[in-house]
Amino acid sequence: MANDDHLHGGDPGRELKRLGLEARDVLDFSVNVSPLGVPPEIKAVWKELLAEVDRYPSVDGQGVARYYQERFDLDPARVLAGNGSTELIYLTPRALELRKVAVITPSFHDYTRSSLAAGADLLEVKLKAEEGFAPPGFDILKEVMTEADGLFVGNPNNPTSTLFPRQLLLDLAASFPSKWILVDEAFVQFLDQPEEVSLIRQEPPQENILVFHSLTKFFALPGLRLGAVVGHPDTISRLRPLKEPWSVNRVAEKVALELIKCADYEKRLSKLVRLERPRVFDRLQDISGFHPFEPAANFLLARWTLTDQLDDLLRFMLGSGVHLRDCRNFPGLQHNFFRMAIRQPEENDRVLSLMRSCSDHYL
Repeated sequence: MANDDHLHGGDPGRELKRLGLEARDVLDFSVNVSPLGVPPEIKAVWKELLAEVDRYPSVDGQGVARYYQERFDLDPARVLAGNGSTELIYLTPRALELRKVAVITPSFHDYTRSSLAAGADLLEVKLKAEEGFAPPGFDILKEVMTEADGLFVGNPNNPTSTLFPRQLLLDLAASFPSKWILVDEAFVQFLDQPEEVSLIRQEPPQENILVFHSLTKFFALPGLRLGAVVGHPDTISRLRPLKEPWSVNRVAEKVALELIKCADYEKRLSKLVRLERPRVFDRLQDISGFHPFEPAANFLLARWTLTDQLDDLLRFMLGSGVHLRDCRNFPGLQHNFFRMAIRQPEENDRVLSLMRSCSDHYL
């Protein structure tokens, strides 16, 4: 596999071709979006949204910003909407003129790419497999922050599903008030108790903490880019003038307003993940050849151990109609690591059954 750090999940066609398999329909476990699909509230108004296509959106994505204002009771001055959170992850190092950025590895590649694009140097903070990819302690992060002027952290982290204690990040921000703590909470809504982890509603907001938040994964809307960065009004006012106008489309704005009504969907999805995550982890632990790492979010990282080639597993699974996320393009995960989403019970049972068959095949 080419070590292309910008490869992403959700492209089974690419993997079918690479592994020499015929095109077929597959169940995609490589992307971490809601297994419930698009909320019914959105499906019900989809035809009406077509009427919005010939109208301009607001310049600064007010529809998306309003979702955050109403759903999380946030002051509008604390919210900057974007075409997905990734747009804002790229904006921030440039707008804050960061010169040395600490990045947790392995993690979402765009923390690194956005920092490099802004001309910053990188400082890696490595999570270790032998420690279960546990978060580094305060002393380690404190040492890192003496050198860097910003820290990117996914909470929970992708692809390791590592959770950073809320208080750890608050203490770090308080200890280094002139440096930036940049927290990506794209998967925080999948946690059992997100309010105990998220910094999106911290009161009072600290000026040096920015939180990136996404709506595309939790509501199964990756084709519509919806997200925001949330922070202190003074910090958001530094970002706002440098963000490109018109980046949030009109349909995304209207969909965001409908998401405010999706409380029942949120409850159903949270319950599903809460029940299935430990069940999938426990069952995978019992299958020879798989070493899963305990997950906090709606996905888990695992290592294939029966052969030296992860492609043996990927080919078997994809040939049986299941696509897993090859993680070998993440730093530190080059040797047989893969990621799988937590989906519906019957889908999870299918993938676990195939994994057992793969194990039996190579034993």
